[in-house]
Amino acid sequence: MFRSIVELSPTPTAVVDGASFRCLYANATMRAMGLESGHALADRFPEASAERMAETLRNGEGGRLRITGPEEVSWDLNMAALDGSPSLLVTLRPAESESTETAHHHAREVSHRVKNTLQLVSSLLTLQTLSAKDPDMRRAFQEACSRIGTVTQAHQRVHAATRGSLVDFGAYLRDACREMESHFAVGGPERRIAVTVEQAMLPVDSVIPLALILNELVGNATKYAYAAGSPGDIEVSLVPRDEGGRRLTVADHGRGLPPGFEVARADSLGMKVARAFAGQLKGKLRAEPNVPGARFVLDLPF
Repeated sequence: MFRSIVELSPTPTAVVDGASFRCLYANATMRAMGLESGHALADRFPEASAERMAETLRNGEGGRLRITGPEEVSWDLNMAALDGSPSLLVTLRPAESESTETAHHHAREVSHRVKNTLQLVSSLLTLQTLSAKDPDMRRAFQEACSRIGTVTQAHQRVHAATRGSLVDFGAYLRDACREMESHFAVGGPERRIAVTVEQAMLPVDSVIPLALILNELVGNATKYAYAAGSPGDIEVSLVPRDEGGRRLTVADHGRGLPPGFEVARADSLGMKVARAFAGQLKGKLRAEPNVPGARFVLDLPF
């Protein structure tokens, strides 16, 4: 799960072995900068000497180095010891003193590479879907494609906000629900998604996890709430809470939750994904009756 979270991060991130100082794994943005699994960190970034990394592991505190990245752009390389593991978490961010235009230019290049990588993976899964004969296998590949599409769309929204630390998630939510609604309408029963959202400027790092939760909850409602071939509406809202933070709600008016259903014990992959990312966001996810139907509620602290 930790590795999945690292992979989805828009920040160039890698985990480095504390003994060999070689990369254990790197996410797509770090791989786009030339650091792959098995490579020594110092081979790619000479400023990150074995002595400096060993010191970070010994004192258990974070360290920062100014390094020269691709195209002679300066970056801040941040290192932190991982709790319970002799490894280092390494992240890269454009140096604060770097020319703003140069840093944004490089960020655009990295974003473009990440987007291309995601689209390539989606294309490969689509080909695998077409060749799969087992219906359950095809369905699994289709769901994987949907999740990658969600990450790609959210990544584009994040990249559009790279000049600030907040993203207009309300606009993303409307666009995403409109796209899901049009997708469900192709070859299937009519599914209307009613969206209620107030202005929601959310932290950049929350966008992709929240987008994946939205995708899972709406997807579950379309698959399970209504009888096959029957139309049905889904209601999605993101509004402030009186006590602070926000509440994301996905509700339907279908057949309701199965007897004894509990979010914490649900073992479907979709619910596991939603539960995991809710925890990452420090949110509380619950399910409750909607009379008729079901309602999933995610209370967020921001």
